[in-house]
Parts: sequence; C-alpha cells; structure tokens
Amino acid sequence: MSEQVSEKKDRVASIDVLRGLAMFLILSTQIGGAPIFKTFVNLFGSEFVAATAHQFSWTLPGVNLMNVAQSIFIFVVGLVIPFSLEKRLAQTDKRKTYLHIVRRSLILFVLGTIAGGHLLSLRLDTFYFYNNVLEYISLGYLVCSLLVLNTREKTQWFVTGGILLLVWAIWSLIPAPGWAGDRFSTEMNIGIYLDRLLLGPHGHPFKGYWSASLNTLSQIGNMMLGVLMGHIIFGSRDKTAKSKMLFACGFGMILAGWLWSWVYPSLRMYMTSSYVLEACGLATVLLAFFHWLVDIRGYSKWAFFFIVFGANSIAIYMMAHLFKFNLIGTVFVGGLCGHLSPAVGDFIQAVAAMAVMWLIMYYMYCKKTFLKI
Repeated sequence: MSEQVSEKKDRVASIDVLRGLAMFLILSTQIGGAPIFKTFVNLFGSEFVAATAHQFSWTLPGVNLMNVAQSIFIFVVGLVIPFSLEKRLAQTDKRKTYLHIVRRSLILFVLGTIAGGHLLSLRLDTFYFYNNVLEYISLGYLVCSLLVLNTREKTQWFVTGGILLLVWAIWSLIPAPGWAGDRFSTEMNIGIYLDRLLLGPHGHPFKGYWSASLNTLSQIGNMMLGVLMGHIIFGSRDKTAKSKMLFACGFGMILAGWLWSWVYPSLRMYMTSSYVLEACGLATVLLAFFHWLVDIRGYSKWAFFFIVFGANSIAIYMMAHLFKFNLIGTVFVGGLCGHLSPAVGDFIQAVAAMAVMWLIMYYMYCKKTFLKI
C-alpha cells in the first residue's frame, strides 16, 4: 500500500543513497529497458566491448555490475530491520509485529511471482518459486526479522557466521550423489541436486547457473550481514565513530572474502560464502563513505538522483518488470535517434528510458508518496 509521509526525519539519507545506487545498477543492467552501461560500452567499439564483457555476465565469477546490485539491495533490506522493528515494537505489541512480518513476507513473495509473470499460471510445469530477487528477500526478511526479535546482537553475529560456514561446508564437503566431476559444474553439483530433491522442476528457470535452495541460505547470510551493520548505523555511537566502524567492517569483509576465495571460489551464481563477504564488504564500504559524505559532511545534492530511486525502490522495481520504459522513451527521442548511428541511438534511448523512470519516482517523491509493504 502507499502512505503519505509528512516528514522524513527517520530516514538516514546514506541508506537511501545506497539503496538507490543498487536500484540504478539493476535498472541499468537487467530490467526496464534502460541498458545504459551496455549501450555506453558499445560506443567505444568491439575491443572495449570485449574488455568489459565480464561486467555484464551472470555466469562469470565474482563481483561485477550485473550481479552485485542485487546483493547490495538485499544487504540494505537487512540494514533497516533493526530500526524498523524497534520502531514498530514501540507502537504495537509483539504479536502484531509477528503478523506484520509474515504479511510483508507473503506480499513480497507474491510481488516476485507477479514480476516473473507466473502469478496466474495454469501450467504447473512453468511455475517457479524463485523468479527474481523478491522471493529471496521475502524468505530472508522472515528469517532475519524473527532472529532480530528473539536474539541478542551477539547471537546474531554467531548465527551469521554459522550460516556462511554451513554453506561452505555443504559445497566443499558434500558431493552430489553419483557425480564425480567439478563440484561447481553447471551440469551437476550439490546445489542442483538439492534443488531437484526439494523443489523438483519448480525451483527457478536458470538451469545450471543458479542454486535456489543453497542460494536462499546464502541470501539469508547476506541479509544478516546487513542486519549487523544496521546495529552499527542505528546504534548510539556518534556519526564519525559509526563511519569508522563501518569502514573497518567493510574492508575486513572484503579481505576475508578475498582470502577465502583462494580455496573456496567467489561465485555469484552459487552465492558462495566468499562472494557474500566480498559483496557485503563492498556494500558496507559504500555505506560508510555515503554516511561520511552525506550524513556527516552534508554533501547531499549530488546524491539526489539516487535518493529518489532509493526512497521508492520496490515501486520502481515492480514498474520496471511490468513496463518496457524504452518504448515510452522512444516516443520522445525516436525521431532524433533515427538520424544517428545505431550505437549512439541505442545509448540515447537507454538514457531516455531511465529518465522516464526517474521522473515518475521524482513525482512520487515530491508528493511524499512512498510504497510501503
């Protein structure tokens, strides 16, 4: 549902900046018809395209533009859980808070099914439980919220570490029955085996290049790292101390993930624990920098573009799945693009599509209308 918000004093601007950056990357590489990065790269010719191709691949390992945005987005969901639950408990009782958590998780799951185009699918063989990031957010939010409500911060650190170690142990110590090949093969691995065992053909449509069951566990770890950083940024320390601690945690996670990747590959498609540490470390460093620059130093004008997206991230995410904004943008720039080279025209059309999306969000921002779930 949407709410009219009269004041934004509870919002931490740096969090909206980070969320908005993640959403901009998602819109620029995956959905909505505004592939700004790919079309920009194409302006420089085939050699430049080849040199940067790894930034736009789902299947190559590690952190890149195509995949890190979703990890940051999930990280930010966890980041605000400690604050949002504390605020809700101050306004209502624990039972109603539990009901809110379950309700929100169900709505997110349904929205993910809608975004994937499978809500009213009458063919069971084409229905997937995991269509996009919203299903992972749904389950992660449910688990992480229950942990925050019922455990202390110290326990949450141990649980997060335990999740990352558990994922490592499953990938490293348990081979897929009957398979003697590479443990991370796209033909068969323990993740694919568990998906077939637990979800059958309904796990996800990304055959061989994803592992829904184990990825769910990793995404919970991803979100829990956001929760732990949320305890810092919403804690009682002064702002400068928060930034320093966030920088330290962020660089520590990146270093730990990089060192771990020597023996346990950093693979986005299988959400290995080393990848989760690297991605969340990057998210934490960005958060620390934005917190220092925007919340402490007050330099916020440059970030307004991202804040507009970040303040209404679920709204634009759903819109980008439901509408092809490049078709709307072409109404304004199609005539001009017809006189330009294909590479230049494609880039202008991508920028126009992004502009249309941003202007819709800007209108909602000015009206103080934010999609709340």
